[in-house]
This record gives sequence, C-alpha cells and structure tokens, in this order.
Amino acid sequence: MGTLIIRSGKVYNPARHEWSYKDIAVKDGRIMEGLPSGDCEVVDASGCIVTAGLIDYHVHYFNHGTENGVNPDAASFPCGITTVVDGGSCGAANYEMYRRGVMSFSDVRILNMLLMGSGGQTTNQYPEHMEERYFDRDKIRALFRTYPDNLVGLKLRLSADIIGENEAEKSLRATVAVAEELGCNICVHITDPAMDLEKLAGMLRRNDVICHVYQGKGRETILDENGMVRKGIMDARERGVLFDASNGCNNYDLEISRKAMKQGFIPDIISSDINTAGFYLQPLHSLPRIMSKYLDMGMCLERVLDAVTVCPARLIGREELASLDMGGTADVAILKLVEKEVCYRDRKGHTFTGHQVIVPQMTIKGGKVMYCQADFA
Repeated sequence: MGTLIIRSGKVYNPARHEWSYKDIAVKDGRIMEGLPSGDCEVVDASGCIVTAGLIDYHVHYFNHGTENGVNPDAASFPCGITTVVDGGSCGAANYEMYRRGVMSFSDVRILNMLLMGSGGQTTNQYPEHMEERYFDRDKIRALFRTYPDNLVGLKLRLSADIIGENEAEKSLRATVAVAEELGCNICVHITDPAMDLEKLAGMLRRNDVICHVYQGKGRETILDENGMVRKGIMDARERGVLFDASNGCNNYDLEISRKAMKQGFIPDIISSDINTAGFYLQPLHSLPRIMSKYLDMGMCLERVLDAVTVCPARLIGREELASLDMGGTADVAILKLVEKEVCYRDRKGHTFTGHQVIVPQMTIKGGKVMYCQADFA
C-alpha cells in the first residue's frame, strides 16, 4: 500500500494524553513525520476521532478450539481493535495448538495470558481444574522461555463453582509465586468468588489485575452491605492493583457498576471478554458498545480511550501501540461519536439507557486498512 493521509480528524494521542487537530500520514507501516507531496490515498476524517488502534485486554479467540472462542478478525477490525490479549483460553497443554492454528491465520495481533489450569477453558460443560496440585509449573516456565514475545501474563479463575475456598487461597499464592519467578502479572477472575474478595485483593501485587470487577454473583461483590466499595478493594487500588471491567455476558451487573462508579471507582481497563455467548449481541455486544456505556455512565472520553489503549499497552510491554508519535507503528482507529438511544441490560434484568454510541469508521493495522464502514471514506 502507498501513502495514506488521514485529514481533518480530531486526534487523540493516548501516550501523551493530547488532543489536536492535525493530519496524519502513514507509509510502510509507520506514522510519517510531516506530510508527503504527490499522489496519496486521502481519508477525510472530519467529525471523527482519530486515535491509536484499540487494545481489548480480555478476549476469547481460540475459534473452533474452545466452545467459547470467536473469529479473531471478525471480532476485532470492525471494532477498531488492532491488538488483543486472550484471557486464558489456553493452558500449558493446548497453547501451542492455538498458536500454530488460529493465531497463525489471524491478522489481528493476539497476545496471551496462560491459564494456570493446563487444559484451558475448553468447554462450558464442566469447570477446569484450578487447584494448585494440578499446576504444571515446568511446562509453564518452558512456554514463557520459548514464547516471551507472546505470553504476557497468567490467568486464574477463582469462582465458587470451579474451586473450593481453601483451595482458592492456595492456588492464588502459588500463582503469585510463579508470576514472581517469570516476571509477569496475573489476572484473577472473581465472578461468584470462592474466597473473601478483600483478602484476595490483599494478596495481589502492583499491576496484577482483577477482572469482572463489577460482577454481582455469589456471596459478595466489591460493594459492602451498605453499597460502598470495600476498604480492601480501595486499598488494593492504592497499592497499584488494576481493575478490569471485562464485561462478558455473565460477569457484569449494571447496578454494581453504577453504584461503584458514583463513588469514583471507575475501571482502569475496559475489555469485552468477547465470546460466543455475546458476539455482537446483548448484553455484551462489542468493545465499542461497552466503551459507549461507560461514557454514558459518566467517564470522560479521555479516560475511556486510555482504558483501551494506554493501560493495556503498558501491561503488555508494548507502549508504542498506544502512541501516534511520528515513526511509531501505524495502528489507527477512526471513530465517530453518534447520538443514539441505546438500551443496555444485564443477565439479572437491570437496564440502563444510554444516549451516545462510539462507532468505528476505519481500522488500520500496521499501515494497512483492515476495515472501513460502508458509508465512510
């Protein structure tokens, strides 16, 4: 592809937290310094937001390898997404099959958290084994040594229907120990928690992630009996533990979210947890639709964009993917903010009406146009 110029957009560079009105030129997969002369492909981005390609920090993309895996490119490029982190679809036993199969045939950039349970999240018919005694530490270490370019963290699922309370704490301690050895972070799934959430949060380290933070199942949530965010959760945030909205279909409660956000407890990361149960359908739909909901719940646009660019880019060690600086990787999302009434709902029957939607117009990965809305450009 030749030179592409994106003209007249309102540009947000997440790495610098800067807004500007300027034209951007793309050539040979990089963002150019200055604008070229001569023949170029020109995209008119008037009335649009131009920003770095979105990063979905929690997806399930092992299509045909797991029951909940969706088509990676179909779930990404129409949504402005150029990079994703698979949230533990695979464990040590099947990661290489995913890498050599689905990943090798997908254009979206796929990184991975490795599930501590060796079999991964293969089926919805029965839970994976998350007990510490089943961890294959030797193989986990070997995979991280072999694929440091791709494995960016460890995933642990601590739901009551997966693991018992006593085993949950042992598994969490063991996972933290392995992560310390590997020099990576961990992401903990807390829907219907198997152990006390404040104790769980207290065991985590800076840049470890609690996902599905607004879940509403089981004996406890992040809110106490008075509807206030628990002290142990707030303390964890002060220590640098990160909180991922990671909506999904069954891992999100609108009322928990609204109450927490009214207290200023907004997500550090906004991810989709996209899977077959909610692939472009309510209550999950897509990352842009989830981002739109948080806008209507009171997050400013900059914080929403940062939650799908800067924060995940830092966690995966690829901060340039959140930058529109000259010479950087030409991953670009062109978005339009459209006024439209949208009804959101969760699996408990709670509803919320929003009035604006982020609509991707064009997605560029490595300088190549991967998606364009039919009435754009």
